[in-house]
Amino acid sequence: MRKTTMALLATSAGLALVIGAKVESASSPHSALVATSGPPGAQSPAGGSTNPGAPTAAAPSGSAGASASGRFTGSVVDTRYGPVQVQAVLTGGKITDVTVLQQTTGGHSSQIDSYALPQLKSEALAAQSANIDVVSGATYTSNGYAQSLQAALDAAHR
Repeated sequence: MRKTTMALLATSAGLALVIGAKVESASSPHSALVATSGPPGAQSPAGGSTNPGAPTAAAPSGSAGASASGRFTGSVVDTRYGPVQVQAVLTGGKITDVTVLQQTTGGHSSQIDSYALPQLKSEALAAQSANIDVVSGATYTSNGYAQSLQAALDAAHR
């Protein structure tokens, strides 16, 4: 009886910690995960260095700002397993599509990207921002995707 009570208490305490951590992470912005390109050679949260080139807008149409429309290319983010780069399509300031221009390649990275990238796109479209959750098992890809998407959105709002 005592062992059962202790096990229940330990499980309850562990569950409370997990829920508390999830609530805390949901309420805090992912600013550390979606930082835009810094100075050349700056470290990204993914462990690689960011592209020294600034993000560029590719064939933008309409005016910049909250109602920006067009295709905006994010910076190339070097991750531990290779570069990640996305292009965001905005219509009237809303993200309508995200296309991956560069992704990690080779071996297990290709398998990871095959399930992670569609999830990341879905999250970005739902959130209408680069403030997206990391896909479990694809942390480097997720961080690179979010950083590149943030750079594309920054380019759209210039």
